[in-house]
Amino acid sequence: MNENTKRIYSEVYQVLKVLGSEYINRLPKSLYNMLEEKRDITYNPQYNMETTLNKQDINKESLNILALIHYNYWCNDENEKMEIQNILKNNEEIHEEGLRIKYNPEDLFKNKNNNYINVDAVNNTAIVEYKENVFRRIINKIKNIFKFK
Repeated sequence: MNENTKRIYSEVYQVLKVLGSEYINRLPKSLYNMLEEKRDITYNPQYNMETTLNKQDINKESLNILALIHYNYWCNDENEKMEIQNILKNNEEIHEEGLRIKYNPEDLFKNKNNNYINVDAVNNTAIVEYKENVFRRIINKIKNIFKFK
């Protein structure tokens, strides 16, 4: 397991510790034990309950895991799950719209600055006939005579 994954587990574990036993008890023991065993023991991030996690130094993947845990284990009813699904759906649509604008197939081959390069001007090459000099022709003829005999 790489160090980044261990750090993510440490962050999730630390957030769970800050939230307290009320939230920890609602998790499956196997999940909590896995986080505890596979975390980076030397990395102990500190979180402030006064500010949101988005404003603190926490990995985005850790936030994703916490959102998944919240959805699967801490939601009290179906309405709360539907709210989370709507938020996730809206976030996905915003992300897809950003990608659509960035990689629009209609604009993909357009040069936005209209700085077109004249290919003929760049590749202005001419075909030049190669002529062997007199000495090279004589040497080649001598070689050909001795090759065929």
